[in-house]
Amino acid sequence: MERKKMVIIGATGSAYKRTIPALKDSEICVVSAIQSRNEEKLRKICDEYGIKSYYTNISKMLKDETYDLIYIANPPFLHKETIEQCVQYGKPIICEKPLARNYEEAKQIKDILNDKNIPFMVAHHLRHQKAYEDLQYILENKEIGEIVSCWGQWGFAINPHKDSSLWKLNRLQSGGGTLTDNGIHVLDLMLGLFKMPKKVVGSFHLNGFSETYGNETMLMIYDDKDIVIQSSHTMPFAGNHLLIYGTKGSIEVNGAFGESSIKKMIIKSSLGEYVKEYEPENLYKKEVENFIQYQSNHKYNYGTTLDEAIDALGLIDEMRNGGK
Repeated sequence: MERKKMVIIGATGSAYKRTIPALKDSEICVVSAIQSRNEEKLRKICDEYGIKSYYTNISKMLKDETYDLIYIANPPFLHKETIEQCVQYGKPIICEKPLARNYEEAKQIKDILNDKNIPFMVAHHLRHQKAYEDLQYILENKEIGEIVSCWGQWGFAINPHKDSSLWKLNRLQSGGGTLTDNGIHVLDLMLGLFKMPKKVVGSFHLNGFSETYGNETMLMIYDDKDIVIQSSHTMPFAGNHLLIYGTKGSIEVNGAFGESSIKKMIIKSSLGEYVKEYEPENLYKKEVENFIQYQSNHKYNYGTTLDEAIDALGLIDEMRNGGK
């Protein structure tokens, strides 16, 4: 396969930290141009990774460059206006999480995309690993029986003084708290494994922040099971585990939630107790490559769809509104 050319909007933040280095040796995708407002940093990234072109203007890059897909890596408060610009060019789009700041804004993005028939994925890296496929298989085949309960956590201690944290701690820009930052990865994984609940309730606390919730806990309620999601911006010693309990066994994954792929799962099931161990996977590389490969071969994992990303934000809004 000839390498697809990808342009990145908002390339000097998380894309510089994760996506650009992940694709350095990709045989499927090459970053051909990048955009940001920081020209000095753009020059540095181009020199470091051999990227041919950089732009400070989004429209100019989209108009002047030749490319096959677009990666939107700027903060969520810019996603709607950025997607409006991108759809004019008809190219497949990968958008960083969260899709938007809230459910209403996410629905507006869907309206923008609805008539365009453009392949679109939200970048949730945790779905793009062998362990996720194994989790799906074990659950679908009822190896641990009917699921009774599940718990997932992603917590860390955000540095409020870093420039990259400023928008995350601004209610109008971030969406309001930790659940629309790191916690949405846990919610996305649960929706991938268990689909939509009947309802959600939860609790949320500022815990030292003036505008955004530093700790949030969501309870997803189904007819036959409950799922707990715990997200934190104030937890320096989080375990970040995934625990699933069924009528015939359990799955325990220590350190399931983070930037790295899952290393080990412990399964107690109708087949006995066993351990699955995994080689490291570059999930930021795989999410882009899977998206590209899916366009020509639907056997590949598509990742998080537009509707799934909208559902996740709807659940967060429902929780924060007291389950209404």
